[in-house]
Amino acid sequence: MYNAPAVTYPVGRSHFQISLTLAVVLAGAVAQGAWWLSSPAHGAGHGLGWVLCLVFGAWSVWRGRHPPKVQLAWDGRDWRLQAGASSPPVRPQVILDVQHHLLLCLRPETGFAVWVWPAQGTQPERWLALRRALFHPASHPESTGLAASPEV
Repeated sequence: MYNAPAVTYPVGRSHFQISLTLAVVLAGAVAQGAWWLSSPAHGAGHGLGWVLCLVFGAWSVWRGRHPPKVQLAWDGRDWRLQAGASSPPVRPQVILDVQHHLLLCLRPETGFAVWVWPAQGTQPERWLALRRALFHPASHPESTGLAASPEV
């Protein structure tokens, strides 16, 4: 069996992620507006709700537009998350695959998981190599077979 090719792919800003974030923020604002309109009296809770909606909405949109500059690298044996001088090993897990966009959960050996949305439009010439590496069995040494396969 052949190994998947080595590949390095940027996993920064994704228009799909920004669109999804905007949709969630707008849904929160609509829910907050519906609560405001359906209440006969407006108290401190309504004001606090609007402040929280605006602050967290603005923060999430800003965060989506200014992600850290990182690259996901597969060298044929290990996955690494390259961010500046550090390059910790990670285990990628594909959460959502919509062909031109992926939602990945990158789990380091220590610390918190990192969620990224690589998009085909970022580097189309490397997209298929990234997908091959992500779905190649050798890139996930901890999995020994199909989840649905019976025990022998």
